[in-house]
Amino acid sequence: MMTLKRVENVEEESICEAIRRKVFIVEQGVDENLELDEHDTFGSSDYYPHYLALVDGVPAGTFRMHRLDDVSLKLQRFCVLSDYRRKGVGRFMLAGLEKICRGSGYGKIVMGAQCTAVPFYEKCGYTVVSGVFMDAGIRHVEMQKIL
Repeated sequence: MMTLKRVENVEEESICEAIRRKVFIVEQGVDENLELDEHDTFGSSDYYPHYLALVDGVPAGTFRMHRLDDVSLKLQRFCVLSDYRRKGVGRFMLAGLEKICRGSGYGKIVMGAQCTAVPFYEKCGYTVVSGVFMDAGIRHVEMQKIL
């Protein structure tokens, strides 16, 4: 069974950080100083809400998001551990995010997506809205979905 929960304490935030370290820093070679920032410190005024995806109670993925304006949220740091990829976890996470957004009155999700992940996001209804740019040494494009 898959569940998506909002991070509620430092322990859960540390699980999210461990997932991101494994995916972005270890697997993809992103510099730790670029990956982890002031928006990851649970309880701080700069903290962005983080979510944790669990499969049968085991951590499988994470993301964070923040409000851009009255109608838009920005998805960031979306990742799934390698053992859980291609098993529906990413789609489940996006569906959960979209439900949260709709329930909070937001009508659009935007993100900077790695180019290698564009086909996945397109299958989930997201559209490329920019040219390619580099972020942390990885090719990205801006994508969005109108809810």
